[in-house]
Amino acid sequence: MVECNKTVMDAIDLAMNAEQKASQFYAMAAKRVSNAKGKQLFMQLSEFEQGHYEALGRLKESLSGAGCFISYEGTSFKPVYVEGTVLEISADEKKDVSEILTMAIKNEKSAGEAYTKLAGEIDDPQGAAMFKRLAAEEADHARILEDQFYDINNKGMWTWDA
Repeated sequence: MVECNKTVMDAIDLAMNAEQKASQFYAMAAKRVSNAKGKQLFMQLSEFEQGHYEALGRLKESLSGAGCFISYEGTSFKPVYVEGTVLEISADEKKDVSEILTMAIKNEKSAGEAYTKLAGEIDDPQGAAMFKRLAAEEADHARILEDQFYDINNKGMWTWDA
């Protein structure tokens, strides 16, 4: 077994914990919104974060065993079409959704920064590529959430489509 830098393993543990919490956060958010597009967005984000958690678990297992970094192909959004759905959001729900989106944006940006930092600390090209890919996915999530925040607060409706 190749010795693995303890701080890398500690960082992976922290990231796994954060990804698990993010998945749970998005699953709860999906239950709190009434709009089908909002529900779909939050459910897909929950699945993404669970996928990140599982990929980090595979990485941890590989580093603990063979001492090797693994490849990570990444994930992408699935197309969503919700027929006959009302896109408008009620004034009552607008505040709650805005708070959810604000927290989610902050968390996604924080996760992206952490993965970017970790990528810079990894000498292995495959390991650095995995963390860069995770950082890019978190940045994409933040962008989508920011777009929804803008549209909900300025247009009064969900506009997200994968």
